Amino acid sequence: MFLEPRAFDFVVDLETSYAAIRAELDALGDDDFQPSPDSLTTVADGYDETGWSYCELHGAPGAEAVRARCPVAARVAAAVPGMRNAGFSRLAPGTHLYPHRGELSGVLRCHLPLRVPAGDVGIRGGGETRTWEPGRCLLFDDTHEHEAWNHGAGERVVLLVTFTDPRG
Repeated sequence: MFLEPRAFDFVVDLETSYAAIRAELDALGDDDFQPSPDSLTTVADGYDETGWSYCELHGAPGAEAVRARCPVAARVAAAVPGMRNAGFSRLAPGTHLYPHRGELSGVLRCHLPLRVPAGDVGIRGGGETRTWEPGRCLLFDDTHEHEAWNHGAGERVVLLVTFTDPRG
């Protein structure tokens, strides 16, 4: 399920852009994120609908305003070969995405961690558990069963890029 990030040339650009992308994220407000309510998540304490929310950069109408405010994130995401969509994915403290499989075959997911709180925060898939390290990409095939959680002290936010699997 997990892939070696160094096998993908675009990872270097994402990781070297970490500080600039983090600054762009820090300038966004809560109203820039849309709830992602579904049956996969718990409801985190203090959050109205869900603990999982998303701010679209590429892939949906209306993302132009966010791209204008986050030009570095928009540029490096668009430079990923076969990029299908991208945005900021946020898990509030106390959120758990239950085991599930992604619905898009032939694509991979890349997480560039921007905010990773202290505590029990991770992703499990294929019998392996990983944690996010700020500025270090994590790549995986989400058609394999996986789950993610944030039982930490703050929000976990990643730049999430979905792209066509170059392996075919």
